[in-house]
Amino acid sequence: MSVRFGDFTALDRVDWRIDHPGVIGLIGLNGAGKTTLIRAVLGLQPVTAGAVRVPIGLGAVGYCPDTPGFEPWLSAREVLEQSMAIGPVRRTGRATIDTALAAVDLERHAHRRAGGFSRGMLQRLGIAAALVRDPEVLILDEPTSALDPEGRAAVLALIRELGGRMTVVFSSHLLADVEDLADRLLVLHRGRAIFTSDTAEFRAGHAAEPTLRIALTSGRIIEAAPERWETVLAEVSARSAEIDDIRIDRPSLTDAFFTAIGEKP
Repeated sequence: MSVRFGDFTALDRVDWRIDHPGVIGLIGLNGAGKTTLIRAVLGLQPVTAGAVRVPIGLGAVGYCPDTPGFEPWLSAREVLEQSMAIGPVRRTGRATIDTALAAVDLERHAHRRAGGFSRGMLQRLGIAAALVRDPEVLILDEPTSALDPEGRAAVLALIRELGGRMTVVFSSHLLADVEDLADRLLVLHRGRAIFTSDTAEFRAGHAAEPTLRIALTSGRIIEAAPERWETVLAEVSARSAEIDDIRIDRPSLTDAFFTAIGEKP
């Protein structure tokens, strides 16, 4: 599918398919087309060419924006009641208000007004508002943006748990989060999908080899590629008392990403 705004191409022939549960990381620089893609999938953005097909139906797709907002006088339970009242709900017997609140650890705040919620609690409430509709696919746009460490950890743990029973697509600029959670990736660059497969495959294809790094007490640093590890370790073993630190530096998803797009961080 393609999406154009006048002469600007926001998405250029993006071909992407979701076919089984897990966590998918949607990554790209600002302006890469991530939000446009999400809006197109949700039917909020008309496509210029091609088509978006959702065989499971949009009723099976849940969505939480990066900054979910609710009327401050509504309680958490009322927010979820409101979510259930907007359009038909898939009734499978699994999704109820109580189970959705429990899933995001807000059950003890069910009667508390949203106006008194912290940023992290609002984020989790937004996810609960999507979960109560019993989705098969959950789309989260920057779910950890602006959260403090505690709130971020809670949301990441929730995403990990949800990925075990549904498809979770989440966009993020924090590639460390994506690396920790996502088993698959959709990498956008300048409106094009440059990768749509397993995270491990992406790292293997775009990251440099791991490096053995040995720091000696003299201040000297010895670095070696994998093919020289055995030789280097044999050489320094005779001077083990001089070794201050030894470790293997493995390229991160961030390294692989910038290699893939041909730019420097």
